[in-house]
Amino acid sequence: MSNEKKNRNITVTVIVLVLIVAVSAVLILISLSMQKKSPKNTLTLSTDQIVTSVIKKMNYTNLSPISAENISRYYEIPSNTVSDSAMYISGKSGTEIELACFRLQNDSAQTPLLQAVNAYLDEKGSLTPSSAQTANAKVATHLPYIFVAVAQDSETAAKAFEAVLNDSLNSKEDTTSAK
Repeated sequence: MSNEKKNRNITVTVIVLVLIVAVSAVLILISLSMQKKSPKNTLTLSTDQIVTSVIKKMNYTNLSPISAENISRYYEIPSNTVSDSAMYISGKSGTEIELACFRLQNDSAQTPLLQAVNAYLDEKGSLTPSSAQTANAKVATHLPYIFVAVAQDSETAAKAFEAVLNDSLNSKEDTTSAK
C-alpha cells in the first residue's frame, strides 16, 4: 500500500472519529437540555386539598376545618418551617379524628416540625391516655409534606395521604406525556 493511501486512510479515520465525538457531544447536550425542560415531579397541592382528599378517601364525615391561626393552639410550629398548613377535626365523642398536613418551607425544616408534632402527640397522649386514637396516631412524611392522623384507623389515613400524592404525581405525568 502506498504512503498516499495510508495517509488518506488515516485522515478518513481521524475525520470519522472526530465526527463521532462531535455527534456524541451534541447528543449529550440535547439530552441534558431536555432533562432541564421536562417538568420535575414537584407536588403543588395545597395542604387543604390534601386533607380534604384524604377525608373523601376515608369516607369521614362531620370534620371541621381549623383556621390557620388556630392550628397554633394545637401545634407549636417553629417559625420559618411551614409555608402552608391545614387541619380538620371531628368533635364526636368516642370518634375523635384529627387530620393535619404541613408543607415544609425547605427540607431543613423537617426535623424541627417533626419534633413539634411529636411533642403535641405526647402531650395529647398524656392528657387522654386511654384514647385509642392518640395511641394509633400516625405521622407520614412525603416531602415537602408532613401528614398527621389521629384516629383509630390512622395507618389507613396515612396510606390515603400517600395515595393522594401519588395520584397527583401520576396525573401530572399523564398530562405531560400527552403533550
